[in-house]
Amino acid sequence: MPVIELDMLIALVNKADKLHETSKKLFQKISSGKITNVKVTSSAYLEYELVLKSRGYSLTDIYSDLQAFRYIKNLGEAPLTVNIIVRAIELRRKYNISYFDSLHAATAIEYDKIIISTDHIYKEIKELKYIPPEKI
Repeated sequence: MPVIELDMLIALVNKADKLHETSKKLFQKISSGKITNVKVTSSAYLEYELVLKSRGYSLTDIYSDLQAFRYIKNLGEAPLTVNIIVRAIELRRKYNISYFDSLHAATAIEYDKIIISTDHIYKEIKELKYIPPEKI
């Protein structure tokens, strides 16, 4: 079960984002069942809210986006657990990556070690298989 992190969520809702079309195609494949068992990390939803709030988006807009994500057909959620948090700390120590990147990576490692992202930092994490969304 690959996991998706923040970049694809933001690109999906932002038509001006350079990754919008890539993200749209990815989510269409998920919705149609061409790609199965894909989950978004719970930490990505938390990061989404924090990033949009810091950019001045209203709570109404953020709420609407999060509600829409909930109803994407065939898209699951990978919950945040204490095991994931502990592993994230280990990853930050080992790879010097950001807080949220470590949570996303740790979540992927806990499930099937696959992450779909445009963030090349995940290439450096030996425990992960990094897949750019355009390769799917």
